Amino acid sequence: MNPSRFCSLLTVTAALLTACNAPTTGAPTGAVDSPELHTQGKAKGKGHKHFQSTTPAQPRGRNLQKLPDFRGPPIPKPPPSSPGTFRSQALTGTANPNVFALRMLVVTAGAGDPNLETARTLLGQAGVPFDVLDATAAVLTEGALMNADGSGRYQGVILTNNALLYEANGQWQSALDVPEWQLLWEYERLYGARQLALYTYPGTWPEDYGLRPVDGSASDTADLRTTAAGGAVFRDLRPGATVPVRHAWNYPATVTAAEGVAGTQPLLTDAGGRVLAATSATTDGRERLALTFAHNPFLLHSQLLNLALLDWVTRGLYVGEYRRYNQLDIDDWFLPNDRYDPATGQIAPDSFRISAQDALSLRNQQTALQTGYDVATTFRFAIAYNGGGANTAAPLSCDPAAPSPDPLSSMSRCLAGSFDWFNHTRDHLYMDFLSRDESYVQVNSNKSIGVKLGLVRSTRSLVTGDMSGLGYYNPDGEGVKTDFGLQASNMNFLLASQDAGVQFLASNHSVSSQWDPSCHNCGMDHPLNPTIFLVPRWPTNIFYYATDPAEIAASYNAVYGPGGTRPYWDHNLSYAEVLDKESDLALSHVLAGGAYPHYMHQSNLREYTPGRSVASDWERALLDKYTRYSTLPLKTLRWDDLGVYMKRRTVFMKANVRAVVNRAARRVSITSPAGGAVYVTGLTAGQSVEQYGGRPISSWNFSPNQTRTFNLP
Repeated sequence: MNPSRFCSLLTVTAALLTACNAPTTGAPTGAVDSPELHTQGKAKGKGHKHFQSTTPAQPRGRNLQKLPDFRGPPIPKPPPSSPGTFRSQALTGTANPNVFALRMLVVTAGAGDPNLETARTLLGQAGVPFDVLDATAAVLTEGALMNADGSGRYQGVILTNNALLYEANGQWQSALDVPEWQLLWEYERLYGARQLALYTYPGTWPEDYGLRPVDGSASDTADLRTTAAGGAVFRDLRPGATVPVRHAWNYPATVTAAEGVAGTQPLLTDAGGRVLAATSATTDGRERLALTFAHNPFLLHSQLLNLALLDWVTRGLYVGEYRRYNQLDIDDWFLPNDRYDPATGQIAPDSFRISAQDALSLRNQQTALQTGYDVATTFRFAIAYNGGGANTAAPLSCDPAAPSPDPLSSMSRCLAGSFDWFNHTRDHLYMDFLSRDESYVQVNSNKSIGVKLGLVRSTRSLVTGDMSGLGYYNPDGEGVKTDFGLQASNMNFLLASQDAGVQFLASNHSVSSQWDPSCHNCGMDHPLNPTIFLVPRWPTNIFYYATDPAEIAASYNAVYGPGGTRPYWDHNLSYAEVLDKESDLALSHVLAGGAYPHYMHQSNLREYTPGRSVASDWERALLDKYTRYSTLPLKTLRWDDLGVYMKRRTVFMKANVRAVVNRAARRVSITSPAGGAVYVTGLTAGQSVEQYGGRPISSWNFSPNQTRTFNLP
């Protein structure tokens, strides 16, 4: 995914701001396979398992990408002529404040507002319905807030910055004028709509939060700690955790008594006890939460705080659902991979296949991860197997040293229920040009081999060799691949997969045509065969031909080191540094709430020292970072269950589900125009209810245009 690079730097000079471009720095983010990195030479039509080359290694990985460097924008101090604290004014229409939609209003100061994408992401990751009002282009009216029957359009309000400042004709001004501010505040008061200000200058304009800036303390670095009250709001943060704010301007503040403010409660403070987030109430009953630091959807502090902010502004009741996932696929089980020589930089073709001991150790490493991390108790490796490399005559054995025609096949029988096994085709052929019969043999015969070995499988799921067959290929069968789009998929392969009972097919998140950037945590029905649903996967820079730390570091630096084919870092990274950079990427994906699996290869499973492999090292690095900050459990689903969930989630995200609360009757009515899956967080009345992180998530199956009514808790 190419992150939005709105890397603005706004600096305060008196009462105005100057915009300039900031350089991008930091660890890679996203996951984009580069066509130039695909040098696997596979014959047109048939293909080969892996590329045969003795040239310097090119990873089956992705372009290195960078976290945005977002050092702002600092917010200007109010000009001397600022009108100060405004007062709410009565609505002219007939209000019905007991009835309002479960929908959010985002108010922004123009399309270039750097915090707008943060607000969109905060809501979009959970699938919460929302509208964006660009207050520089549209007037805020009663009709924008209330329906003709007096019911409210919104349950809460998010301001991208507390004053909605923007620059026009060289002057900084608020996008809302005095009557518009008064109207917004009166709506919030009357309908009980909470207000979240994502980025706040701790002053008095346009209204007072009971916060004052500490002179000389503004910077682009802070370390956040929760207060006692903050622990109740940011309840997913691990007790005692420090949340780092980096590359984002912040304004430490103190609390002061202020006119019109009934009380200010600090939630987040820095090491000196200065306030960086607080709730406050107005004397007329409005509730507000103000953050005095900038955001970006890809920055760690924004990702860690998003769910708690959503809970607060919606009072824990909203259309949508948010969960975090930890899915790791291992491809090519039973087949050999190429191997990288750190000394020469050469690749030895098909020269490494894991041993029975490696396989047994992986089961034990998995158990250690499950028991060692309270958030990962359900973690399980998903094994994409190629039965063409197995021996179905090998007897079951749990002893790596036992005689066997193929010890790995014998051990795999022993581990048949330890992992989530799923189909990777029999021989790992490219599926771009195969006939229907050839494709069927590759898919269905691999299922039969899995049955003969007794593997406990996800039977409806498939990943092809290099995720081929989906319109991303080289017409000559070798060299750089081109994304021709899903319409250029091999229809023979799709029909054969359908014939073999495949419903869920792994696609490549690095190929733009194979995932939907407009839909958070969604898959895609294949446009040529909608019986096949695509589930995107994240590549990693843990290259498929590296088996131990030395090979990982050398192969990584051969690409991204100062002398590499794609130089980026200013020095060659150690193995620990590579894991640090790669786990940063994975952590960003996990915190975004996506269920897309990461994937590695069987060569990354070598037990290079007792109880350790590159794959489990990577997983441990991810979990170490995650548990440093969060207690929210990470879900790991079997591939068939993952496909079902992703399809339901995608239907829900595109269904335009609507819900209306009647506060007096303590009821909520839910309508799904398109039908299908519906999720509501905060209700316990669903056809299924999951308690996740202390939050009830209800789900139903609705018919098109069906409306159901439920009691509020």
